[in-house]
Amino acid sequence: MRLQRLLFLVLCTLASSVLAEKVLVTNESPQFCTGMYSKRDWDGDIEPHIEVNLQYFKSGDDNVHSSLSVVIFEYSDMDALGVKVSDIFTHYVCSEELVAKGLCDTSELYQFIVNKNVTPKAEILTSFLTSYGDNGLRYNIPKTGYYCVACSSPLDLGKSQNEFIVQVNFQNSYGNLPAAEIPKLKFYGLLAVLYAVSLSVYLFQLFIHRSELLKLQKCLAGVLVYLTLESTFKWFLFSFLNHNQMSQLHPSADDIVFYEIWISLLSVFRTSFALSFLVLISVGYDAVYPKLIPKCRGFMVASVLTSCCYLMYGCFFIVISYFNTIFQIHAPPDSNNNSVAEVKLWVNGIVCAWSVMSCHYLAFSGLSETKKVLANSKQHTKLKLYQRLFWILVVNMLLLITTAIILMFLKISNSFTEFRSLRSLFDFCTSYLFLIVFTSVVFLFRPSHELYLLSLRDDIPEYEVSGELHAVSGGNDFEFDDLDKLESAKLIGSSCSQCGDIASKLDSSWEPHTSEHERSLPPPNYCEHEDKESVNGHRFS
Repeated sequence: MRLQRLLFLVLCTLASSVLAEKVLVTNESPQFCTGMYSKRDWDGDIEPHIEVNLQYFKSGDDNVHSSLSVVIFEYSDMDALGVKVSDIFTHYVCSEELVAKGLCDTSELYQFIVNKNVTPKAEILTSFLTSYGDNGLRYNIPKTGYYCVACSSPLDLGKSQNEFIVQVNFQNSYGNLPAAEIPKLKFYGLLAVLYAVSLSVYLFQLFIHRSELLKLQKCLAGVLVYLTLESTFKWFLFSFLNHNQMSQLHPSADDIVFYEIWISLLSVFRTSFALSFLVLISVGYDAVYPKLIPKCRGFMVASVLTSCCYLMYGCFFIVISYFNTIFQIHAPPDSNNNSVAEVKLWVNGIVCAWSVMSCHYLAFSGLSETKKVLANSKQHTKLKLYQRLFWILVVNMLLLITTAIILMFLKISNSFTEFRSLRSLFDFCTSYLFLIVFTSVVFLFRPSHELYLLSLRDDIPEYEVSGELHAVSGGNDFEFDDLDKLESAKLIGSSCSQCGDIASKLDSSWEPHTSEHERSLPPPNYCEHEDKESVNGHRFS
């Protein structure tokens, strides 16, 4: 049974590899826009185009001849559509009243009006559908852009509004992913490769220094494995969706929906775990302290609570986003529930951003305490290590704040129509930033003999014994004029006669196991050794 399901899945994949993104345009939702790539910008096997197919039409008045107007255009050419009858009102469909006023021609009757005084950047195709099917209407994509399809059935053709359903086929050359999503296919593939290469290099270092590993380095290896698998799973998801028809007309199966939610949860857990792990590194765990001291436990408890808050609201964000997407497919554009869902998304996003900032504050606070301890104990090598970690966090914080501010302004100004340069860029920047910061931290705490020796040093000052500093005068580690040592050497020299008496007693009582071929050697004369060391009046202590 499993083999049959697997074979069926493979056949469906092969059969749907040439299908396009298909959507429905109805009288309740009369327009749809999406990004499309030209074949020159994103090569593929199919010439990119847009087709419309009238599937259902019901006139409000059966006694009146009815038609359906269709226009296909690039979003930047919106100003080239319609004529203004006043400073407030703009008519987009030619009617008999507008023909009488000379605002449109008779040949344009019941069609969308194209302003002849404006030069469009791309072709604007207008027509009206009178029969079921595609009606031979096909729009080739001349250049990469954000293309829209709008339909209208004028109310003056009947006493009530007409009902219609038009299937729009947005056929890209590469597959079935929307143009705003297709860069993610290459991006997550490249991200998986980068993580895999980093993991291979790090595992090789672990193998070389396998006898000198810290617990922190083992944890970093586990996190690196997790990130590699997560990016690989994401790449597999987008590759599968690109080769399978998943659109409004072909909704995702339950297993695909579960897989998408699971991938989103992996991303949320990755961020929350990374925040706690960042605080753990900043307080000096394993590199400065062999275990968490009471002063550092407060930072860790606060970071864990903040990370759990991020995890909880991140899950809420995923659930709200999923149901909001499902609702937008079937709801009209002017629905109030859509704005309510956006407010909920903004609230959850603000809470998640606050959690990230709080964990960074805890990391900076813990790092400041660690640097103070290292400075007081004169552990300069470790201090340089954590100083580099400090600058990495500073750069990361500045980039996060800059990205959030720019993203907020773009969202408020509704500037995401340039899907290639803006939306994809800011979808990827957080993942790129996470990769750079994590690999930098891994490089700082990579397995090495020097870091292993530094971790063996105590966290108290090097010369601190019972609260007193016995630092050698002059900063030297050896002094010839140490009178205390010279005096102790004299005492040893004066007691050599006693050493000789003790040695003679030991010699008389010593009975080694000797054979006829062995001779027993007498014990050394320590006084003679002392006299040899005292030649020319030089004595070393």
